[in-house]
Amino acid sequence: MSQAELVQLMAELLDQKLNPIHMRLDRIEGDVRALQEGQARLEGEIQALKEGQARLEGEVQLLQEGQARLEQRLHRVEEDVRTLKADMDAVKGDVQTLKADMDAVKGDVQTLKEGQQRLEAKVERVEEKVDNLATEMRSHFRHIENMLHKHQAALDLASREFSSKQASIDYLMKKVTEHDMEIFHLKNYLQP
Repeated sequence: MSQAELVQLMAELLDQKLNPIHMRLDRIEGDVRALQEGQARLEGEIQALKEGQARLEGEVQLLQEGQARLEQRLHRVEEDVRTLKADMDAVKGDVQTLKADMDAVKGDVQTLKEGQQRLEAKVERVEEKVDNLATEMRSHFRHIENMLHKHQAALDLASREFSSKQASIDYLMKKVTEHDMEIFHLKNYLQP
């Protein structure tokens, strides 16, 4: 056997022995490429998750800001209710003053007229506030609407109390008119 044949034979033998190793290396390189592609996909998905998390955090921030605005509006509503209660207390005080000052009939009549005008203006403001409040709050969350229903019940009670006080004022106005007529008749009677 010649040296060229021996080299040829050795080359073929090496090819046979190295061929399975080449095949395994090809498979390993394919697996590495697949792993790299999978890693790239995972990195893309992680980035998408981070972006989604950032969007969610932004939406949570917006919800928190909305809740803060709603709490401020609720605070203003509570302030309005307290103001309405104070106004009703002032109206009750006015009625008591009218009862105590019946002796000065002429001065009291003028005071009653002015008091009634103030009361009418206050009632118009109260009605306007209630209407605006009801319109604004219809669009809010159900929880806020439930609280508004409670406040509305309190306003209705206050309105009924005012109506009963208005009836007392009307009665007093009628009595003043009767007293004026009696004074007029007494003056006519006493004049020579």
